[in-house]
Parts: sequence; structure tokens; C-alpha cells
Amino acid sequence: MASDDEDVGERVSGGDDVALPKATVNKFANELASSLGVRLALESRELLVQVCTEFVQLLSSEANDVCEKDSKKTITAEHVLRALQTLGLDKYYQEVADEYARLKSGDKGKNRGGWQRLQESGMSQEALLKQQQALFNLARADPVAAASVPHASIGEDDEEEF
Repeated sequence: MASDDEDVGERVSGGDDVALPKATVNKFANELASSLGVRLALESRELLVQVCTEFVQLLSSEANDVCEKDSKKTITAEHVLRALQTLGLDKYYQEVADEYARLKSGDKGKNRGGWQRLQESGMSQEALLKQQQALFNLARADPVAAASVPHASIGEDDEEEF
């Protein structure tokens, strides 16, 4: 963080309304809350979106400063890691560095990309398209029921029911 007592809000906002996608932040927050056996109030979720946005802006701004000090034009992961240290977030440095190394090595574990899951499904493109259409039809007919249907349970035979 900068040595003077400048206001963090002034430093990162720059007047632009920039925010993280609420759905993404809510998904992460709800997954964490459910793993802890708690629920989040609406106000808590909204506050989390604001705090996460502010944190990303602060970290990005500091990473940009580190990048500029290195006379570079592109912020790299190393700049972000150094920004964590500059901001006094040393206790998170190793965990973030380890996660970056894991992602860089290509070991994505259970969070493998959708394309890889698609290839591993063993379904033909035609079958996948039929499954997608069946899901669309179900969602149009009954959105609540569609949200609770596991994707694997909808197959070629189910399409004809709609």
C-alpha cells in the first residue's frame, strides 16, 4: 500500500463504475456458506460483491504500480503476487503462489475446464445438442424443475416428452 494515508476508495475508483459479476460472487459466497452450514442474508451478499470488487480494484491498482516500476506494460502473475506483499497481505502470498503454480502446471484437479469435461463425456455432438435442446425445453416449461434436474439424467429419450 502507499506510504501516505490516501483513501483507498479514491485510489482505486477513478470515477468508473466497475463491478464484479454479482452472480459469480454470489455463487462463491453461497458455496462457502453452505460448506460452513450457514446462509447469507441479501444484505451480506450485496456487501460481499462490493467488498470483492473493491479488493480486486485495489489489488489490480497495486499490481499496476508494481508493473510500472518494472517498466513493463503487461501485469503478470508475479506483479500480482508482489502486490499482495506490498499491500501487507503476506499471509495469503504462499497460498496464492501455490494455486498459481498448480494452474500453470495444468493440474486443474476437479475444476477442469468445460471443454475437457465435454470431451470426457463420451457423447456425440448430436447427442449433446439434443440434450441441450431438451434442457432448454424443460427450462421453458418449468424453470424450477429444470434447475433441479441433473444434466446426466436428460437424454435423447427425454426430448420427446416436451
